Amino acid sequence: MMMNRRMFLAGSASVAAMLALSACSKNGTDSGGGGDAANQTNPQERSALKQGGELKFSITATIANWNINHVDGNSVNLRNVLDFASPQVLDYAEDGSFSANPDFLTTFEAAEVDGKTVVTIAFNEKAVWGNGRSWSSEDVKASVEHAKDPEYAWASTDGIDKVESVEIVDDLTAKVTFDSIYPDWANAFALQFPKELYVDAETFNKTMAGSGSFNNDYFAGPFKVDSYDTSQQLITLVPNDLWWGEKPLLDKVTFRVLDSAAEATSFANKALDVLDYIISADVYNQAVARSDAEIRQNFGRQWRHFTINASSGPLADKAVRQAIVRACDRESITASDLAGLPVDYKELLTGNRFFLPNQDGYQDNSGEWGYDVEAAKKLLDDAGWTVGADGVREKDGTRLAFVFTIPTGAPTTENEANLLQSQLKEVGMEMTLQTVDTNKYFDEYVNPKNYAITAFTWQATQFPMANIGQIYGATSESNFTGQAVPEVDEYIAKVASTADHDERVRLTNECDALLWENVYNFPIYVRRQLTAVPKNLANFGAVGLASFRAENVGYMA
Repeated sequence: MMMNRRMFLAGSASVAAMLALSACSKNGTDSGGGGDAANQTNPQERSALKQGGELKFSITATIANWNINHVDGNSVNLRNVLDFASPQVLDYAEDGSFSANPDFLTTFEAAEVDGKTVVTIAFNEKAVWGNGRSWSSEDVKASVEHAKDPEYAWASTDGIDKVESVEIVDDLTAKVTFDSIYPDWANAFALQFPKELYVDAETFNKTMAGSGSFNNDYFAGPFKVDSYDTSQQLITLVPNDLWWGEKPLLDKVTFRVLDSAAEATSFANKALDVLDYIISADVYNQAVARSDAEIRQNFGRQWRHFTINASSGPLADKAVRQAIVRACDRESITASDLAGLPVDYKELLTGNRFFLPNQDGYQDNSGEWGYDVEAAKKLLDDAGWTVGADGVREKDGTRLAFVFTIPTGAPTTENEANLLQSQLKEVGMEMTLQTVDTNKYFDEYVNPKNYAITAFTWQATQFPMANIGQIYGATSESNFTGQAVPEVDEYIAKVASTADHDERVRLTNECDALLWENVYNFPIYVRRQLTAVPKNLANFGAVGLASFRAENVGYMA
């Protein structure tokens, strides 16, 4: 969910359509800091935990593609599954800093050589893939050599597209040279997969496409995927018999597709053990009513936003997109979405696409794009959109009308759409609502840009300046807006290759201001991570920027 080279799309039901970027939790009424570690994850030594038991999760949609590197696989749903079944080569602390996980890496270091970042990676000789083959330095080479091949539908090539060469030092060691300084070098290798996955575009794109098309040969973790039950939409994981590290404490981990209403009921009935990123008062109240449950909380990494397809129709007009921002009362939408939750919604409003409000570097860049109905009307007037007899504006015979796409079972998205519809009507825009199948929302609507405007959640990684090109780069598969602004691409290149941290922060915020002006998307608020779990569950919960080791998750004896 949170530690890849890319941002993640977060799902679509209880998370109200999320792509890979974020996190959330809950515990009491405090809305400030992350709380102490005990309130976040209940940290315990393995010796204090019992062997056995099942941990039951929900996900918001079926898996479109089990290759998380693929644009259709880039979801928090899949990330949550792979946290147990795929290599977690980096351990993240509460502040997001990383260290190498020795179960996978024996060397992971970088040096500056002649103005270029050179990374040395060495694998643990005990590490094996699901096909039984030992990890190899050739895996590193394969993971980057097709970064610029347009036939590979990458979710993101941020970082790996800057690799100049890979030297095979020995069977377990590779030396990777970037074409310049690359401060986020670690993020480029936080995901590891075997060379067989990258052998050709057909394999990369299609071999794991489909809800039941998992392949343990491409994974390596404490658990493996045992089955996918189509009728129940249930993924079952069991301990990996090839795992070389400490034995997993749990006997089974399951993930069932549920909408938000079903999640709350299932948790209350103990048919579900985890409610992560609780986003509604109804769900919160059902969770706290369960006698053996507690709410763990932390800073959230998920941020809600409206995203706009500017490739055709009225939304191709920048003035229209700017008017949407000015006509949108983001504060009232935030207050409505979060009503009844133990959070101060004003503290969660965000004016930045890259830095979370609790991160160094954050500044509100929304500035001149705040809520102002009259300013919105003037933008439309100046652009030649005149009010028609029915109150809807038109220009050159084209009505200022478009459709908002909503995935089924996504009450947050539906609420945001209804509020925005009312707000835009006030300035002469006609926005109608279209509901589509949650399981098709991303791969048939968002990814191919078969929509006009929608809302979902990005989940941030521990590298806030590493993923700019993923969402906003002109040629990125994850740029769902249809926009290509040369100045944005210039900023992407500068941020990626600037060594000085303060200068990178300045450039990133300047890029964010440019994105506000062009309205690729616009953020609304950051979710606080409120996670409901049984009280006796240890080493898991509201992790925030930290990570967890799947083999250490278990129940207290």
